[in-house]
Amino acid sequence: MRSKRFFGLIVMFGIMTLLSGCSAGEAAVLDTSYSSTGIVECKEVDIRAKIPGKIINIYVKEGQEVKAGTLLFTTDDRDLKVKKLQAAASVKAAKAQLDKAENGATDETIRSAKALADKAQLNVDLLQKEYDKMLIMYDTGGLSEDNLDKLTTQLEAAKLDAYMAGEQYNTALNGARSEDIEALEAQYEAAKAVLAEVDLNLDATKVVAPTDGIVTMLSSEVGELIASGTPVVTITDYSERWVLVNVDELHIGKLAAGQNLLLTAKAYPDQKFTGTILNVSKTPDFATKKSTNELNDQDIVTYEVKIAIPLDDNLLYPGMLTNVILEPVVSEAEVQ
Repeated sequence: MRSKRFFGLIVMFGIMTLLSGCSAGEAAVLDTSYSSTGIVECKEVDIRAKIPGKIINIYVKEGQEVKAGTLLFTTDDRDLKVKKLQAAASVKAAKAQLDKAENGATDETIRSAKALADKAQLNVDLLQKEYDKMLIMYDTGGLSEDNLDKLTTQLEAAKLDAYMAGEQYNTALNGARSEDIEALEAQYEAAKAVLAEVDLNLDATKVVAPTDGIVTMLSSEVGELIASGTPVVTITDYSERWVLVNVDELHIGKLAAGQNLLLTAKAYPDQKFTGTILNVSKTPDFATKKSTNELNDQDIVTYEVKIAIPLDDNLLYPGMLTNVILEPVVSEAEVQ
């Protein structure tokens, strides 16, 4: 009987201990500072080839500091230079044809066109007379069908030549029709578009840095044949560094853009750093753990917080693991 009573006391003591432990745990979650880990990040840009081709030169080395606009590498432009000459010639020819149509023909051109039209029509008349004679011979059996077909072909070709010559004479005499001018204008614009595209591709053979930074990787070599979009140079901009952390919904309400937070890093266990909140996302990210019974055992979601690192904090390198104490710092005295 005494042993049962003693056992009952032990059970009661254990239950009370568990309950008091839970209460203390909940109080600790609500009252003590909360922290989250994140990795120092910065802007990293892969500079890629804009067009396919062979790399002719790479003008930078890994570790080199570059400014925006610095020439990084070039690709072979010889074929494009030939295409530019051809495209420029096409533009010139199309413009000449358009000007001629718009301005009208000279007297000499009109006379020349009339002479060609008259000559072509005379040829048709002669062939027509010859054809009429041969047709009579064919009807009487004096000419083979093959010979008549050959003459028919010659006559039709002569009629087509005469028609074209007559059209050219009419154009020279009366000026180009509006639809002809529109067609020539379209040809001229198309030729200019081809030339502009070639110029863009030529510019793309010279690739420059889009931002200031440090060359941290060369992914290709001189002489390598690369496709469009192939990464060649990687530039890292250390001037802007930040830490991304995920904060659960129980603590996110304490944080706002502009607040200062304390950061620690494993690399410097005895130092504290200050970061400034740039943005607190309003979009839930993912669930981290089961909540207490107050939330009916639902998953607790987290929100992403972006924290800027001051420029003068040169000790925190990209990739370093940091611990962010998610208690806003009110003054510099508290930071120290």
